[in-house]
Amino acid sequence: MAAILPRNSTRQADALRYGNIARLTNRITGVVIVGFVTVHVLVQAMVHSGWFGEAVARSQFLLDLQQVPLVHAILFFSIAFHTLWGMKLFLGDLGYVYHYKTSLFVVGGIASLFALREALRYVGL
Repeated sequence: MAAILPRNSTRQADALRYGNIARLTNRITGVVIVGFVTVHVLVQAMVHSGWFGEAVARSQFLLDLQQVPLVHAILFFSIAFHTLWGMKLFLGDLGYVYHYKTSLFVVGGIASLFALREALRYVGL
C-alpha cells in the first residue's frame, strides 16, 4: 500500500517561512556572540598572562581583528537581535502573540540600527 501525502492546497509550504528564518538567525547570532566572546577571552588571557609570550606575537591578528569596525557592527547586531528575539519568545510564553513576519522585521530593524550606529561611529558621524 502506498503512502498518501496530504494535499498542499494552501501552498503554505511553498512560501517563505519567517519563523524558520527567525530561528536560524537567532541561532547564528548566538554562535557569533559565543565565538567572539571565546576569542576575546582567550586573547585577553594570552596578553595579560606571561605564559604565552610567543603565542601573543603569533596571534597579533586576533588582537587586530577585534578592532575591525565590521566585526563590531556584526557583534552589535547579533547581541541586539539575540536579546530582542529572546524577549519576544519570553513574551510569547507569557501569552502575548506576535506574527513571525512582523516580529522578524521589527527585531531585525532595531538590531540593524545598532549595527548602523556602530558602523557610523567609525566613519565619524
